Amino acid sequence: MKTRLTRLAALLTAIFASGCTVLPRPEPPRVMDLATSRSQATVEAPLPSRLRINTPLASDPIDSSAILLKPTPYEFQAYPKARWRDSAPVVIRDHLAGHIRNSRGFRNVVIDTSAANTEHSLLTELSAFQVEQHGNTYQVVVNLHAEITNDQSGNSLCIRSWSIQEVAVGSELELAVEAFSRASNTLGGELTHWAWSCVQRAQ
Repeated sequence: MKTRLTRLAALLTAIFASGCTVLPRPEPPRVMDLATSRSQATVEAPLPSRLRINTPLASDPIDSSAILLKPTPYEFQAYPKARWRDSAPVVIRDHLAGHIRNSRGFRNVVIDTSAANTEHSLLTELSAFQVEQHGNTYQVVVNLHAEITNDQSGNSLCIRSWSIQEVAVGSELELAVEAFSRASNTLGGELTHWAWSCVQRAQ
């Protein structure tokens, strides 16, 4: 008996020393991102202004990396084993910055982590970024309030709000992310034209 216990103790010591565990390791979450549309917004001519894209303000649970589903008007749920590559406000900020840069409508476009000087800033609030369920129908809802300001004076130049809805073919994760991408591309295209027109009028 003593010999068996000694062998068992030695085996357990070897297992723990090698970093092995008898418990199953949880699966890493799938990390999702928005797909950019191949057709990007274009503008009439580049402006000499430099534009800063600030990260949208948002509250929980939107200010998180959870991919949100709202099955009723009173409850948020998150898709299991999946998340955005960063918080939803950062994902939207980067997506908008990409659209505006690709339009080549400004001398430079930076995000709020940059120390570069700019003449104008885009300030936004993200109040909805989720899949909503209505019976057997699912649709992505993206609500964004936007403001263009003059960096030197702090004056507000233009204000606009968007509420974008995009029907998802189903509730599955891939279908939801496709609908998120379509809605965000619609927002990116419209906001690019609006921001360019606002700054162009202020020149």
